[in-house]
Amino acid sequence: MTDVLLADNQPLTAAGITHFLADRDDVNIIGHVPDKDHLQGLLEKHSPGVLIVDYNTPGYLGIDDIRSVRDKFPEIHILVVSSDNNKASIMEVLQLGIKAYVTKECSREEVILAIQSASRGEKFFCHKILDIIMEKHFTPEPEAFEPTVLTVRETEVLKLIASGYSTQKIADELHLSPHTIHTHRKSIIRKLSIKSPTEFVIYAMDLGIIKPKGL
Repeated sequence: MTDVLLADNQPLTAAGITHFLADRDDVNIIGHVPDKDHLQGLLEKHSPGVLIVDYNTPGYLGIDDIRSVRDKFPEIHILVVSSDNNKASIMEVLQLGIKAYVTKECSREEVILAIQSASRGEKFFCHKILDIIMEKHFTPEPEAFEPTVLTVRETEVLKLIASGYSTQKIADELHLSPHTIHTHRKSIIRKLSIKSPTEFVIYAMDLGIIKPKGL
């Protein structure tokens, strides 16, 4: 039999889950967490096989409390039953290593399956959560990068660097100070993500600023 500690302060939800499990001989609700101050003490007292928790009720438990349970009681399996519709916070919870997560719109059968799966340390996600997971893993996120368009001066500096000019020689050629050339060099490295001296030449050829030798 799986001992379950219920951490949900919404009366209808708590009553509903309790009713769902009333006639089960393989699941036993051993207690209810009235507030976050009692959570650790009840976990220590009962050592449940499964903690059913909702983190999405203001003034009650939050994501940090789930994180704390994961850290302090790694042997306790957590089943999240929540009405949270925020994809970012749902992913934050899942990234804590939560293996079982269903919504409050799920059927009695799904909740029972989720509890059984959680008690064995197995994964169980309802369709809504699976959709979010799939979207996260298979939808490319827009890359956050700065434009790689160089200024006219930076283009001149890149050409001279690729041609083998030293900082001082570039400064003399463009009638600028070595410090200014160094600043332009750093800007070029940042914009083009250059990691080696050779890449100055490669990018200069790619941009058509210089031609490969022999052409």
